[in-house]
Amino acid sequence: MDEAMKEIEAGERKLAEADFEGALARFKKAVKADPKSAEAYFGKAEAALGVPKIPAEEVIADYKRACELAPDNPFYHARLGAFAIEAGHFELAEQSYNKSAELDPDSAYLYLSEFGLELYRARREKLDEMTPQMRDDVGRKALRYVLRAMRMQETEAARLLKGA
Repeated sequence: MDEAMKEIEAGERKLAEADFEGALARFKKAVKADPKSAEAYFGKAEAALGVPKIPAEEVIADYKRACELAPDNPFYHARLGAFAIEAGHFELAEQSYNKSAELDPDSAYLYLSEFGLELYRARREKLDEMTPQMRDDVGRKALRYVLRAMRMQETEAARLLKGA
């Protein structure tokens, strides 16, 4: 087993123990041992989530690097999207979730609905900072993604709601 894989496995064990600082150190070593390891960058990003002093931009950069190195991995793109929403990078989140849906059409409904629901949740947390127009725009976008996940047209949803 090569050095990078040893460090990745050690980092995963540390993550399982919720030792985020220890996991981060191991994944950093893995990146140094193999700068082309998507797993190492992904693990580094995941570990950094538990280390508050790590800037959001660094976490995003590691997720992006993992996605660049493993462009066909829908899970990496979805995790980037999930973190991007948390960090307030909504366009990046939307692109990432859409990429996941494109890469894994059988699970597209999961990625699309997650984006819609997380976008709506983020909207609710920032209501005081938004104008009524902004609230409506974000609400509409969130609803459109949930409807896409359901493979339902807006007109059909409106018809069903009228009958409620």
